[in-house]
Amino acid sequence: MLTINVNGNLGNQEVILSDNTTGTFTGVRVFGSALSGNQVVQWTFVSTGHQHEGFVYAGDLHEGLEIESMNGHDTYKIHFVSK
Repeated sequence: MLTINVNGNLGNQEVILSDNTTGTFTGVRVFGSALSGNQVVQWTFVSTGHQHEGFVYAGDLHEGLEIESMNGHDTYKIHFVSK
């Protein structure tokens, strides 16, 4: 399992994983239908140099959340940092 260090005050950011590799972490607000008005944030992680498999996750992030990569090769744990 890899810990992904996320600054909760930023949307798009370069992140450092627990094995000291890096990647790009982005959040995009996705809207549902015009009738429902629902919206959710879709988070995407892409590893720099493709060291690890990336993921796409839709929903709220919280400390300790575990997210599996696209094909299940890697598992990431969310950890919030201040810088």
